[in-house]
Amino acid sequence: MKKFLTILLLFLMMTATVKAQDSNRVIRPALQHEMTPDELMHKAEIGKNFVETSPPAPPVRNVAEFDRMQGALVRYPFGIPFTLIKEMATDVAVTTIVASTAQQATVLSQYVANGVDTSHCNFLIAPSDSYWTRDYGPWFESDSANQIGIIDFPYNRPRPLDDEIPKELAAMLGIPWFGMNVTTTGGNYMTDGLGVSASTELVWNENPTLTHAEIAQKHSDYLGINNYQVVPDPNISTTIDHIDCWGKFLAPDKILIRKVAPSNSSYTALEAAATYWASQTCSYGYNYKVFRVMTPSDQPYSNSVILNNKVLIPFLNTTWDDSAKAVYEAAMPGYTVKGFIGNPSTPWISTDALHCRVMGIADIGLLYIRHIPIAATQPCETDYTINADIIASSHQPVKNDSVLIWYSLNNGPYKPVLMSNTSAGHYKGIIPKQAAGSEIRYYLTAADQSGRHASAPFIGAADPFLFHTVYTNLAPVPDTLWFLTVQDCLQGKITQLKNLTGGGLSLTYIQQNGYLPWYVDSMSVSSLPHMVNPGDSVGIRVKMYIIAKNPAIQFVVDSLHFTTSAGNYHVIIMVNHQLLESVAAARLLVNAGNNYPNPFSNQTTIPLEISQRGQVKLDILDIRGMVVKSLVSAVLEHGETSVAWDGTDSRGNNLPGGIYLYRLITLKGTETKRMVLIR
Repeated sequence: MKKFLTILLLFLMMTATVKAQDSNRVIRPALQHEMTPDELMHKAEIGKNFVETSPPAPPVRNVAEFDRMQGALVRYPFGIPFTLIKEMATDVAVTTIVASTAQQATVLSQYVANGVDTSHCNFLIAPSDSYWTRDYGPWFESDSANQIGIIDFPYNRPRPLDDEIPKELAAMLGIPWFGMNVTTTGGNYMTDGLGVSASTELVWNENPTLTHAEIAQKHSDYLGINNYQVVPDPNISTTIDHIDCWGKFLAPDKILIRKVAPSNSSYTALEAAATYWASQTCSYGYNYKVFRVMTPSDQPYSNSVILNNKVLIPFLNTTWDDSAKAVYEAAMPGYTVKGFIGNPSTPWISTDALHCRVMGIADIGLLYIRHIPIAATQPCETDYTINADIIASSHQPVKNDSVLIWYSLNNGPYKPVLMSNTSAGHYKGIIPKQAAGSEIRYYLTAADQSGRHASAPFIGAADPFLFHTVYTNLAPVPDTLWFLTVQDCLQGKITQLKNLTGGGLSLTYIQQNGYLPWYVDSMSVSSLPHMVNPGDSVGIRVKMYIIAKNPAIQFVVDSLHFTTSAGNYHVIIMVNHQLLESVAAARLLVNAGNNYPNPFSNQTTIPLEISQRGQVKLDILDIRGMVVKSLVSAVLEHGETSVAWDGTDSRGNNLPGGIYLYRLITLKGTETKRMVLIR
């Protein structure tokens, strides 16, 4: 009996010890977001046993929070309400960190009791110190093979169990793990997915053995960051210095920054931060769009989570909650924005809210469309080339017929344009040119054989890319010259190069002829270059030497090119193909021989050999291609002849010495040769 009582007593003592240990684990979430006094005494242990690895194979892309997520990482005991877990589990897998299978069973029963879809739940069994999964959780990247991997770092707290979680998660997901030896924290880091990231100066202060350049280089090597923005913390009254306490990237071109009343001690610094970001160029090539959310009592509205097409924000049950929701909805059209009240035992506070306690898990088979959009104003004179790289981390082939541009003109219906696969992973497509003053919205879509679909921007048609069309060069009116009859050829067709822009343009060159037997007969200006002021125009008459047969509605195309200070453009020339049939039938052969003497000072002779009667035009041009004198414009008979030129222009004035051209136009086509005038 005594032996039995002894054994019973030992069993009760062991049970009490186990309960006490479990009790200690439960109490662990009471750790502060900041370091406790005890932890401050152990700061030297931070990163003590961290092992740095080689970085991923470049090029590396840091996955953004607003990219596609397959899950969310949380920890039990919880710092978040079940209502939030239930909401997340409707769309993605909620991965819960638990210490044991017994804890897993406890959590499952709690999930069932609170209506959480447990078919969207899984568990990472690993010891941990706290529920701040954002701060110690993993960062995701894709490498040169489009493999999604995890980037780990020494967590800036002496919490060794938390610090091991990224490695445990990598093993669970079956993806590579990389160690970057920069002490930091997830709450002080945000990225746009295109090479821009940001942190406060805390990252400098916590790595005193590394130079600022070395810290930036590690972010470049491990995460592909080419623009690491390290900025002052504008929250004057707090000490945690995390960027998510005041700012958040909402998209590659959007940033949210909190706002306070002028009486708040952080007002000046927060306004300076907003001004700074509004002046910075985003990855799309223009300045950031800055959105402000009012936080009069330091509400942590920027401490939110973007989970695919949803934005989950902390609510504090105040009148400012609805205002914060409205700001997110205005900044992120098409997203569902929902707010959540924190647990009474673990409430949201200004330096520790929803974002700190939830970490998104990137889709390890991510289908991503990398595209730098065309934006602002674009020329109305040309088509718009759209380029994109389709990255399939599933390693399943992209469905080429799914890679589309969807564009809308002036808020009209969206039209699809198929993009062409021009090289491995690269696609190109064209949005047709549109009239000046048009507003064009567009987005891209793609799918791969894993069943994944992607859009760029992520939300697609609800918040598309946008640009407007404007005149940037002289506009030819009409922009096409139609030669349908013999009369058209003889009388010519006129186009006006009209300046519809807001400034003057210098017209520097006009093409005089093409491969068809057309030529510029006359212009409304006597010389080039010529300044064309806004609203003014330059007229060009084009003629064609041709003998007509029966007209038909089929055409041969040529173009007349002109150059201005704004660039190159052209006028289309359309010729009834039956007007050209006589070229083949008649085969008028007129050859221009070499002029003699060459060089010359007073006069030179140009020999012509005519094999059949026909229309001939012989012009003298300066080196810029401008006609200075027409020597022949007539029907010539069969035989040999010659034409003299005395070095004067059409008005009889002596031309300066230099290089000149003589151009022969016949039914055969155009022939041009060079000669030198010496003065």
